[in-house]
Amino acid sequence: MKELLNFALQNLILVVGPVVAFAVILVLLRVKNRYVNQGVLFRRMPPRQCEPPGAASEEEDVSSHSHIDLEIALRKFQELGLEDGDLGYAYWYEVAQLLKRAEGMQARIDALIKELEQCRARLGKRA
Repeated sequence: MKELLNFALQNLILVVGPVVAFAVILVLLRVKNRYVNQGVLFRRMPPRQCEPPGAASEEEDVSSHSHIDLEIALRKFQELGLEDGDLGYAYWYEVAQLLKRAEGMQARIDALIKELEQCRARLGKRA
């Protein structure tokens, strides 16, 4: 037993190495759980949490102005993202965000066109 203790004291790497390796494995498992499984790494959230609380009402306002319903496309993007893994999810999530912003911009353009027409009509009445 004394020889084993002397051997361990002379070769500390044989004792400390497995302990450090075990600690590193625990840290890596924690990082994997937090960043990959929970989606923090690619800003991925579970499907119900993808939208901020106020975004649903904004989306309803935008879709009421638009004649095209984007729900089918957004659902398809979400399906594609879930099939493609983390990088695919991040990509398709950004594409969906661009599509939503484009829809919002189109609604704003339509509102500005309507306002411009009203201004032109008022100017036409004055002349």
